[in-house]
Amino acid sequence: MRWMSKVAGAAVLGIVLGTAALAAVPADEELCGPFPIMSIAYHADGSLDYETLVREAQYVDDCGCPGVIWCQSDDSVDFLTLEEKAKSYEAIASGMQGRKAVLVFGCNGENADEMLACVDAAEAVAARYPSTKIALSARPPNDTRTQEDLERAWDLLGRRLKRPCILQTFTPGRTPTPSVELLLRLARRYPDVFGFVKEETGGADANERILQLNAAKPTIKNVFAARGGWSWLFQTRQLGANGLISERCAFAPLLSKLWREVKKGCDADQNRLTMGYALYRLLIDQRDFDNEPIKLRGYRLYFLQKAGIFKNRVSRVAVHPLTEMSKEWKLEKDVPLTDFQKRELDRLYEAMLAF
Repeated sequence: MRWMSKVAGAAVLGIVLGTAALAAVPADEELCGPFPIMSIAYHADGSLDYETLVREAQYVDDCGCPGVIWCQSDDSVDFLTLEEKAKSYEAIASGMQGRKAVLVFGCNGENADEMLACVDAAEAVAARYPSTKIALSARPPNDTRTQEDLERAWDLLGRRLKRPCILQTFTPGRTPTPSVELLLRLARRYPDVFGFVKEETGGADANERILQLNAAKPTIKNVFAARGGWSWLFQTRQLGANGLISERCAFAPLLSKLWREVKKGCDADQNRLTMGYALYRLLIDQRDFDNEPIKLRGYRLYFLQKAGIFKNRVSRVAVHPLTEMSKEWKLEKDVPLTDFQKRELDRLYEAMLAF
């Protein structure tokens, strides 16, 4: 189904939808399931590798995941310039034309102006590729310090949006976590675009917030689990989370398989779902390799190399702690892995494909 702006969708089709950006399928039926966030691909000189980014997005779709997200993670995304983001939006939207997966563009910024500049760039690209399903995602601007600051910024966002937008509750530094009440107000104020939440406050707080958000349906259309998927199975079976957003493109084959098991429902073989999730947890447990200096990259890039997607494991690395919100970076030519680690990763990779 073709995704349209809320104006075009209503005018041409005359359909009243939960979010009118979808041509014929309610967005809460498409904006659910595992939406892996893409890892950033670089050339050896540290410039963005647009060709590999296209292959990565197509790989996630080929694996059967219902969606894929670009430049929304903590994977050095703040080191990307607006020009790089706009050019990458264009390349990936072109490569995803006519494909089934929803392509979600992250629109973040130091402030509301930077966030809205990303929105404008994404919308310009979406207008050129009407056969690509495109939604947006946003986290709080880095300069917000109060709930009121955040509401003003996201109110501007709601006015500017033309398609569904997933609001992310992760906040860096001194930025406050958006309250459940704020998320509900925005969803009521802008029902055509808001009502989708990536809940990633962490721990018991996240679990309680997922319950509160799901209790507010249909104002809230869908809540995604996050935080790497460490509690995904619990939050799905017990709390009603209807999908996962995390930096896990390398595990797209397993994420897709787990989602198919989830959709079979309570009468399905829940032992198989539990076994698959245990394998997933084993995969993400490798994050604590002692020699992994770069958050959210490391061995995941090794898996993407094994899948024939990535050419290298080059990364941009912060010169200063990211808590200082500095955009100054240096080049890391490789993420080091020992032979012991590679042998274990090879076994895990084969186990994932076998499952």
